[in-house]
Amino acid sequence: MKSEIFRFVFFFFLLSLIVSFISQYRTQDKSYLNADVGFYEDSLPKENYIFSYFYFLRDLIFEGGGKTDAGENVYSHIAKRLLPTFHLASFGVLFGAFFSMGLSILSLYYRSDPFRMILVSISNLILSTPVFVVGVLLLLVFFYQLELFPPGGYESFNTYYVVLPGVTLGSRVFARQTLYFIDEVWKEASSSYVTLLKTRSYPWSHIVFKEIFLKVLPISLVILVLDFGSLLSGAMVVEEIFFFPGIGKSLYYSIKSMDQKLLSSLLLYTGVLFYVLNRITLIAQKRLSGDS
Repeated sequence: MKSEIFRFVFFFFLLSLIVSFISQYRTQDKSYLNADVGFYEDSLPKENYIFSYFYFLRDLIFEGGGKTDAGENVYSHIAKRLLPTFHLASFGVLFGAFFSMGLSILSLYYRSDPFRMILVSISNLILSTPVFVVGVLLLLVFFYQLELFPPGGYESFNTYYVVLPGVTLGSRVFARQTLYFIDEVWKEASSSYVTLLKTRSYPWSHIVFKEIFLKVLPISLVILVLDFGSLLSGAMVVEEIFFFPGIGKSLYYSIKSMDQKLLSSLLLYTGVLFYVLNRITLIAQKRLSGDS
């Protein structure tokens, strides 16, 4: 436990240094945004990097992250976007997991090698296609043609608004999970343990849905946690296409507007989130494999 705390503190210190440098470096030429109204680089104050870092820590600990360029409290700004981001990430992961695991298991249950190859081909196609292309195609079909779902925006706890962006993100979760899951379940089907179960006249449905599925499931859940973490950190392209008010859109805005305090806080949030989830999955993997 103490080693984990020390590791996190050390990671947080290094991450905050890097984040502070990146955000300051990104915003050092902010004067060019004001060139048309007569403000020039010489008229803006220069900040020493060391002082800027301590100001960042001060705002982070005592000032609620400080103020954005729009005058909003940084922590309040991020908090308002956590629910939409969590809702979108949850829908995307559940969509991808349900269809990838379900279809992979069905391909094994019916012993359909052509169906398995179709799923693999579709997954490879999805992963080779830019995510914004999938988003635009869904908009053209389900909004412009069928008028089934809204083109964007968000209302609290209303899943209707997260279907299109959620399916867009979930398609990549589906593809990654399918390529792993379908390969593992088919390998298990040819294992000596499954052969033994067959010789003892166990029903094929019991072998597939209980023995094979439950054996492969734990590692698949670990992969899903990592996917969930990547979606919780924001999806800039998808959120911009669907003008979704999530973390990714805020990160895009902070980069575009060179909002130093908002950018540094969002980068820190993303880094800490990835660290925590990666440590959780690492510990889970060790326990699942029986390591101490």
